[in-house]
Amino acid sequence: MIPQSHPPRSRTIASAAVALGVVAALALAVPAHAEEQPSDDGFYSSKQPYIAPTQADIDAYQAAPAGYAPIATESVARHGSRGLSGYKYDALLHLVAATAQAENGFLTPEIGAQFVANLDAITAANVENGYGMLTGQGETQHQGIGSRAFERNTGLFTDAAAGGDRIIAETSGEARATESGENFLLGFGDAVTDAGASAPDLAVPLEPRPDLLYFHKVENPDGTDKAEGSPERERAEAYEAYIEAQTDDGGTIAAATDYIEDLPRSVEVAEDLLSGIFTPEFITAIGTDDAHIWFNTVDGTEHGAVACAPGADPAADPDACGDPEKSIESTVDAAMTLYNLYIIAVDMAEENVEPHTFDFNAYFEGHEADAEWFAYLLDSEDFYEKGPSLAGHTETFAIAQPLLDDFFAMIDARVAGGDVAATFRFAHAETIVPFAALLGLPGSTVAAPDNAAPASAADIYDYATNPWRGAEVTPMGANVQWDVVAREGIDPATGTAFTPLVRMLYNEREIAFAEGCRPVADGSHWVKLTELKRCLTGAAMAESPLIGDTTPIDDTVPGSELAATGVEMDAFTGGIGVLLLTAGAAALVVARRKVARA
Repeated sequence: MIPQSHPPRSRTIASAAVALGVVAALALAVPAHAEEQPSDDGFYSSKQPYIAPTQADIDAYQAAPAGYAPIATESVARHGSRGLSGYKYDALLHLVAATAQAENGFLTPEIGAQFVANLDAITAANVENGYGMLTGQGETQHQGIGSRAFERNTGLFTDAAAGGDRIIAETSGEARATESGENFLLGFGDAVTDAGASAPDLAVPLEPRPDLLYFHKVENPDGTDKAEGSPERERAEAYEAYIEAQTDDGGTIAAATDYIEDLPRSVEVAEDLLSGIFTPEFITAIGTDDAHIWFNTVDGTEHGAVACAPGADPAADPDACGDPEKSIESTVDAAMTLYNLYIIAVDMAEENVEPHTFDFNAYFEGHEADAEWFAYLLDSEDFYEKGPSLAGHTETFAIAQPLLDDFFAMIDARVAGGDVAATFRFAHAETIVPFAALLGLPGSTVAAPDNAAPASAADIYDYATNPWRGAEVTPMGANVQWDVVAREGIDPATGTAFTPLVRMLYNEREIAFAEGCRPVADGSHWVKLTELKRCLTGAAMAESPLIGDTTPIDDTVPGSELAATGVEMDAFTGGIGVLLLTAGAAALVVARRKVARA
């Protein structure tokens, strides 16, 4: 059995087997390919539900060049759709609603009653499901991703099973990441069964790897801290210190996000949204005195007792108790808090049922432009604190370097004859966003000006000039997958074994690697492993990136591939360059073993 590392919940995953070949008895309620595609036009920011690839996306996958066969695959994924991460937004708006009712601050008593009913319902739904846990929608997302991961590489897994190879699955240790891995493996196993095929056993069921997949915090999901003096502890401490300094008074990120939040447009859209719920007098009063500032405590005061969701068991679900430091101190805060319920509601479709139905879409009908602006406000925080951030700085995404090292290390071990055919990793937006910036993935290539005193849109992250969107970079279930192929024999262009090739899928759509990563041929998405290391880490390479090209090459210095994200090559410590002869010989070993099995 896959161990459960999270509190009990109402909808548990039934009997996930260690050996994926014995999951035939696990019938999924919804076939992976039949999931309903969510809308991508609701301005949901990073709470955008995962949009599975279409058959056209899958049909567009490029075949490996002639003679090459799959030897490995690996991925990292964000958890799927979840409920509220804690008793926070719902708790704060409960306090606002209580004040509004006491002061006749709702436009009508009926509007007030419906507002409170919606809050009560979404709280009850989260209490039942578990705060921060996957929703039914999130389970289905990862079941589908797992199913398609097998279908894309059926031959690889069948061959790996025959050869006694292994699959590794890793989690950050956070419950929703672990649940995502469980559901991925259920979908994977279901696809194995449907195909009448076989696949390797898991090496260790969902091994916790907070060092690799929860690198942004010193404290691990299980409450322990990263070991004193360890590299992962030092990286987390440095990142936390950088973000604290940058978001505190005088910090450049603080200056940028304050400038954005203080824009007249922010106040306008906030008041526009709230005007459909509250009276003008109540809206004007928000933030003006202690009675109209609310902290996430029992009585709403700054030093009040910790508030816990009604009906919750804090011992089983500690996230059902709120952070007293969270507050509503302005109309923008109030509107953003309501927006955060609107965007999480789209991830809770299966929990939005009697006896706790809720409707937050109603507050945004006719306010689509407001929703887009709130998405921008939320995106700005993630962009600056996790993504491309400030020009000339790498602190927000260089922290993901060990994950990139691990991607390459997995390939190196495999081509050297290792028995791990696949590694699947499950983590968070805090993992995917910096990793996307480090790789230069679409939408994550443009930094904002490093301006500590912004005075115009030209000085900040702005939708008009920057392509970064949370809904596209890190939707629920966001994933990066690499497939690796190798070829038996000696490459006549180099006189050594053929170099393995790699291609990438981003949210299961095949894309090119970063600009400057040269493919094996024009129009191809396949890249030689040596070229990929050169363009992503600065490792030297001596062969042409093209297949069959005998032109001598001296690529001993890094190119400008990473300039778009502001990465300086000295930020890459612990390089992983591997000599061509070593990689080539290793590829030959694996290729021969594969041929022998056939």
